[in-house]
Amino acid sequence: MATVKRIIVVLPGAMVARNWLSTGLLERLAREPDLAVTLVTADDKDADVARRLGLAWEPMLRASGGLRTLQWRVKASYLLHLASVFRFNAIQRFRGAQQRLRQSRRLRRLALRDGVPAYAIFGWPFATSSSALSTLLSLQKSLWRTCAPVARLFDRIDPALLVVGHMQNSFVLPYALAAKSRGIPVLGAIGSWDQPTTKGPLVVHAERILAQSRSVAGQLQRYHGVEPERVEVTGWLQMDPLVRPPTVSDRSDLLRSLGLSPRHRYILLGSSPERLGHNEPTIARDLAATLARQNDCSLVIRAHPNDRNWRERFGSLHAPPHVVVFGPELANMERMADQIRHAHAVLSPAGSILLDSAALDRPAIALAFENEDEPYDDRLARRYEMEHWAELIDSGGVLMARTQADLERLVNEALDDPGLGAEGRIRLRENHLAPLDGAVAERTVAAIRKAAGLEASVT
Repeated sequence: MATVKRIIVVLPGAMVARNWLSTGLLERLAREPDLAVTLVTADDKDADVARRLGLAWEPMLRASGGLRTLQWRVKASYLLHLASVFRFNAIQRFRGAQQRLRQSRRLRRLALRDGVPAYAIFGWPFATSSSALSTLLSLQKSLWRTCAPVARLFDRIDPALLVVGHMQNSFVLPYALAAKSRGIPVLGAIGSWDQPTTKGPLVVHAERILAQSRSVAGQLQRYHGVEPERVEVTGWLQMDPLVRPPTVSDRSDLLRSLGLSPRHRYILLGSSPERLGHNEPTIARDLAATLARQNDCSLVIRAHPNDRNWRERFGSLHAPPHVVVFGPELANMERMADQIRHAHAVLSPAGSILLDSAALDRPAIALAFENEDEPYDDRLARRYEMEHWAELIDSGGVLMARTQADLERLVNEALDDPGLGAEGRIRLRENHLAPLDGAVAERTVAAIRKAAGLEASVT
């Protein structure tokens, strides 16, 4: 009888958990007869999903509830993490981090709410000191040398492997340290394509790291000193449902679900959270007025999953069939893929939906406005100067709209020519999305099996 290897998979953050829960990866892991998986996430709702698949589930450590001493350690660790992220970004001289400190107080306050150290106080003292950074990281680790709830989890499960879905998240540190103290190997993953250049140092040391693309692998080597032989490029997990969906909706069915007639064309706006897309409602209103002069052409606005105020921002624009607004959808990635696939163009202010659009070979238009009535560093255009975006823009796979007139011109060109920007999208896919074959889940499972000391899949 085959030996069953137990593993713990820690997925901090809603977007990372979504990618594992909504792409078929956990279903694939659940089918491995010689693996027993315990999933650790922050959302209690994930428990039902995990258990339906036959997986165990445990809640992550939290800053609320539980013992007062544990709450204090979680909060202290998070503050040390923010200070470490600030210093790492300052040492690397990332343009995005420097721009953020010059942004208006309103934007910095919204960024801090989302866990971004947007104030200079996080860099006091010695903001560019490598020694100060090392000291902070050591202090953070010292908080978690022992952690009774995590120790009990590891002692009860006795895992052969820890898998960490976001290596730069402070909440995974106690799990990684517990694994290391027991001699348990750690397999890490980069949670999103922008993280090597925006989310600070790797708080977890992993023997192997899974990266989305050659570009991300290069950033790990360049900015984090990771040896190339430790990195495996598996592809974007969230792209699997896009390029290999279980079903592809008929265009007329999709239009009907949007409240549009079968003859309608539409432009899809993938909005951003408020701190990134505060001027989107104005842009959308003006574009909708232009599209209304076209025959049977609509603007469809897809609210960002993290937009808490989408109704206040976009609700007044909802006027089918000219403008269709619908709320956040975190899990239904197949529907998002269909909405992109049947759009004539996809718009966003520095949202990853632009890369989804390139993956599905639809014209991707970046809202990169230079609004002179805004502070220079608040403008949409500044986002595309950040390292990860600048590298992508250089491919030519994303079209840049720097004014409302630019946007309307590009939208009209895309309505006339679905192949607009196609050559650039090929380069973008090769450098930033490949491998793009719908098999990321299979490669991830193979990497997990190998790290757990198992042979190739028996299923």
